[in-house]
Amino acid sequence: MMYACRRIVTASRTGKICDGPLQTIMSRRIASSAVTGVRANFSKKTELARIPGRSTTIHRRIGTISRGISSGCPDVSADDRIVIVGTGVAGCASALIAAEQHKVPVTLVCAGSAMTDCNSYWAQGGIIYRNSDPASNDSEDSLAKDVHRAGAGLSVDSAVRKLAREGPGRVSELLLGMKKEFANVPFDRDEHGNLRFCLEASHAAPRIIHYADCTGKAITEHITAAVASHPRITVLTDTIVTDLITQDFSQSSVDPACLGVRTINKKTGVSSSLFASRGTVLASGGLGGIYEHSTNPLGFNALGSSVALACRSDVRTSDLEYVQFHPTALFIPNTSRFLLTEALRGEGAILRDRTGRAFGTDFHPDGELAPRDIVARGVFNEVQKSTSPDEHNAFLDISHRDAQWLRGRFPTIDKHLHGQGIDMTKQPIPIVPAAHYTCGGVTTNSDGQTSLKGLYAAGESARTGLHGGNRLASTSLLEGLVYGAAVADHIGNSDEARETHEWTSRAIDQLKSEGAEDMHQLSSASSSVASTTAKELLFELRRTMWDYVGVVRTPTGLSTALSDLRGIREEAEDLFATCITAETAGLRDAAYAGEAVALAAHSNRVSAGAHCVVLEDYGSDSDSDSESVAAGA
Repeated sequence: MMYACRRIVTASRTGKICDGPLQTIMSRRIASSAVTGVRANFSKKTELARIPGRSTTIHRRIGTISRGISSGCPDVSADDRIVIVGTGVAGCASALIAAEQHKVPVTLVCAGSAMTDCNSYWAQGGIIYRNSDPASNDSEDSLAKDVHRAGAGLSVDSAVRKLAREGPGRVSELLLGMKKEFANVPFDRDEHGNLRFCLEASHAAPRIIHYADCTGKAITEHITAAVASHPRITVLTDTIVTDLITQDFSQSSVDPACLGVRTINKKTGVSSSLFASRGTVLASGGLGGIYEHSTNPLGFNALGSSVALACRSDVRTSDLEYVQFHPTALFIPNTSRFLLTEALRGEGAILRDRTGRAFGTDFHPDGELAPRDIVARGVFNEVQKSTSPDEHNAFLDISHRDAQWLRGRFPTIDKHLHGQGIDMTKQPIPIVPAAHYTCGGVTTNSDGQTSLKGLYAAGESARTGLHGGNRLASTSLLEGLVYGAAVADHIGNSDEARETHEWTSRAIDQLKSEGAEDMHQLSSASSSVASTTAKELLFELRRTMWDYVGVVRTPTGLSTALSDLRGIREEAEDLFATCITAETAGLRDAAYAGEAVALAAHSNRVSAGAHCVVLEDYGSDSDSDSESVAAGA
C-alpha cells in the first residue's frame, strides 16, 4: 500500500523516500533520555508544513491541487459547495437539508469504506420524540427539565430549548417519511400501527422511539441511503481529513476564514485539497476511542478528529473535561467493550454486586435510573472492590423479566452475549464503565458557527451547550438532526453566510492561482514501520487517558497525564510529518484531542457532571469516601 510522504526539509522533486527522519523517530522510542533537544530541532523544521492556516505562504507550500484522480478523489474545480466531514446523523442531516431545501451542492467526506462507518450506527437505545398521550405527561418543558437535570445544571437553556422545541419536527421531517427525498425509518410500532415509546434513565416520560436495540443502525442505513441517492450530494469514502485550509485576511477588515480541508485517500495515498466556498462542517463524532475502555467502535471515527482539527487551527473548544462514561459496558477480559444500552435499566435491569446485593440506591435515590455520571461512578466504585477478574464485583441483572420478551426487545445484545457464553435471561451480566460520549467539543452557537468564519460543527463534534456536564440518554441522535439541519439552514438562508461565501470564493481562486507543491510517495516498507510505531503510541495514549483522565481524576494524576500526553503529541506530530498514513493521522488527532481533554480537566477543579476530581487521596476503603466519589462530592 502506498501513502503520501512529506519531506522534512524543504521538499525536493527527486521522489526520494524519507527513511532518515523515520529512523530518527524510531531511535527516540529507544533512547528517550535524548529526546528533548532532537525533538525541538525536528519540530522547527516541520512547523509550517504541519500547521496550515497561519499564512498564505503556508498554503503555497503544502496545498496540492489534484485533478482527475481516481479511487474517489474529488474534482476540486467544483468549489461552490459545502464540505461536510462525517457521515453520521449530524452530517447526513446537514447534507440533506442543504441539498434539498437550499439547493446547495454538498461533498460528504467519510473516513471509512462505507457511509455507515460512523458512530451513529452503533447507537442502541433510541431517539427522543414527543409522546402525545396525555397520560405520559410529556412536553417540551418536561424534556427541557430532564436535560438540565442530567447536565448537572451546566446546560445552556437556549440550546436545550432549541432541541426540545425543534426535535419532534426534525424527526418527522428527516426520519418518518414526510418527504420522499429523506428517510422513512421502520421504528417499532404496536398492533395498531402507533409508534412504541419507552422510558430511559433520567427521563420523566416515555418519549423514546426505537428499532429493537439497534436504532442507530436503522436510522443510519436509511438516512445514508437518502444521501447517496440525492443528485446534489457527492460522497467520498476512504478519505481522511488531515487539516483545515484557512486564510488570514489580516490586511483587510475581514476575519480569518476556513476555505476547505486537506485530505488523504487511504487506498491510493494521494493527498489533495477540498475547497468549499459555502462552508466546511465538522461532524466526525467524538473522542471516546482515545480511552482504553470505550464503547466506541475501533477505527478512525472516535479519535477526536474534529477537536484535533480545531486545535491545530486555533479554533475555540470548550467543556472537553466532560467526557461521559457509560455505566454499563460488557466486561469480558481481553475483549473490546460492548455497550449495554440505557434501555436495559429503563426496562427494569438491576445493578448487583457479586453477592447479588442491589447497590444502585447506595449512591442515588433513583438507583439505576439516576443520571449516567452518578451511575458510572457507582459501578466504578464496585469494580474497584474486585480483587481479580474471577471476582468481578459489578453486574447488570434483568433475568427477572420474561425470556421471550427480552430476546425480542434486545435481539442484538442477546446475540452478542450468547456469543460470549452469557444468557441474560438466566444470569447477571458483568459490567464496567467505559468512555462513551463527548459532552464538549468545538464551540458553536445555535447555528453551528465556530470561532472561525466559514467553519461549522454539529453533532458530537460540537459543543452547543446542550449537554452541560453530562448527556441525557437518547439525546445524541436528536442533537445530530436538530443542529445538523441548523447548520444547513444558516448556510442556505443567512446574509452573513452569503457575505462569507463571496470572500471565500475570491480567496480560493487566488490560492489556486498561486500553484502548489507536488507530494511524494513513501515505500510500503517505511509506511509499515511508521504505522506500527503509531499503533504503539496510541496504546500508550489510551492507557494514560484511562488511568489519569478517567471516571475519577486527581490533580496529581492530571498533571502526570499532561506531561505524558504532550510528549506523545510531539512524537505523533513528527511521525505524521515524516509519513502520512491512516495510522499516523489517527494518532496525531488522538494526541491533540487527548491533550486538550487533559488540559481542560486540569484547569477545572470543580467536580460536576461527568468531571469528577478528588482533591484528597483517593483509595480509602471507607464506605463514606466511596459514596462521596460516586455522588461526585
